[in-house]
Amino acid sequence: MNIPNYDLYRERRSTGQPSEAVHCESISARGMKHAWQLDAHRHYDLHQFFWVTRGGGRAKIDGVTHGFGSNTAFFIPNLIVHGFEFTPGTVGWVVSVVRDLPIAMPDGPMMSVLPSPRDQAYLTGDYNNLNAEYVGDTPDRQDALLHHAGLLAIRYRRMKSGSLRKGFSKDSARRRLMRKFIERLEDRYGTPDTVKDYAGALAVTTTHLTRVCRETTGKPATKLIQDRTMLEARRSLANTDLRVSKIAEDLGFQTPAYFTRVFTNNTGKSPRTFRQDAQSRAISNPNTRQTI
Repeated sequence: MNIPNYDLYRERRSTGQPSEAVHCESISARGMKHAWQLDAHRHYDLHQFFWVTRGGGRAKIDGVTHGFGSNTAFFIPNLIVHGFEFTPGTVGWVVSVVRDLPIAMPDGPMMSVLPSPRDQAYLTGDYNNLNAEYVGDTPDRQDALLHHAGLLAIRYRRMKSGSLRKGFSKDSARRRLMRKFIERLEDRYGTPDTVKDYAGALAVTTTHLTRVCRETTGKPATKLIQDRTMLEARRSLANTDLRVSKIAEDLGFQTPAYFTRVFTNNTGKSPRTFRQDAQSRAISNPNTRQTI
């Protein structure tokens, strides 16, 4: 088996360059790809910083919906369920950082409005400098990106104590349960655990856990468990040489045939076809960052 290198989204690096831990993208670039709407989702491996300089929209973070306008900063830790509806034409940045870097992040999700022109200019400068380094090809680029990300984390930790934090100061039992479920799912997705097993471990009923998952993400707990398992399956197929039977076994499926059936129903492709397509994309577009 070949041991792959992974970039920001844990996929195989086909360029031979070192793994990347920081990704920078304009909100407009991301928004136009998705009709300015990002449905509720969460990142297992990433923290994300957002900075909206013009425009606005609505954000649903940890089950709570917030309206926002210009000069709004967001921090979304890994595992926090979130989604955005941007007003078309919204301008700003999103920076994603892998979770295991030695950088002190804010201790929870945040949304802060910066009324001071001076603070707005400082933060915009931070993003502009990080993006210039990101798109460049200069010596020590990776080290520079890590330092830029660390400075960004400091800016957000500082603004957290003195700026608006809508809706995040008051926690709720529903939000705590959802976070615990997602954390346990991250540890247990490769096991035969059912929704009943998760509910029992979290000391709630199956009905209550399913209701909270549906209210927070729009999906029942069974679908979230399957989605997480299929995400790992796609990563393994795209990034390793493991046999399909071994991937099925590692993910808790009793037979490769059952795994193939579930995977095909979920993705529209058989595991073999999915792997061939992923490898073909890597060969034909060696410099393209693809998310799995």
